[in-house]
Amino acid sequence: MNDGIYRNEAYVPVLMTLKRFVMYGGAGAIGTAAHFIVLFATLRLLGPVAASTLGAIVGCIINYFLARQYVFASTTSCARSFPRFASVAISGIAVNAMIINAFVGVLPIAPSQVLASGAVLLLGYTLNKRWTFDEH
Repeated sequence: MNDGIYRNEAYVPVLMTLKRFVMYGGAGAIGTAAHFIVLFATLRLLGPVAASTLGAIVGCIINYFLARQYVFASTTSCARSFPRFASVAISGIAVNAMIINAFVGVLPIAPSQVLASGAVLLLGYTLNKRWTFDEH
């Protein structure tokens, strides 16, 4: 009978990770919405790569505050975590720009951006969890 309790307790870290990833995805969705608004507002003026990059920067700023406060509930100082978050974001921006550039002329901008955003989401979560907001 106690075996069931112990088996369920083994899932707690997995469930916590899943919950945090879903929250990160939700926060990312807010940043991504801002990203897409900026992207489509500036697309004709700047072109696809520059417009997407500008959108990613706006989304990054929003995501930092949401991730720090709500996803990771970090007590790490901003002086430590923001430069790390910015490094992760710059990596994400570079990955985003490379993916958009690779698909220009192959796919329309919206599906290209969805692919880029998915890749950046996975990369960002992993690095932010293990490095930016890791308090150990």
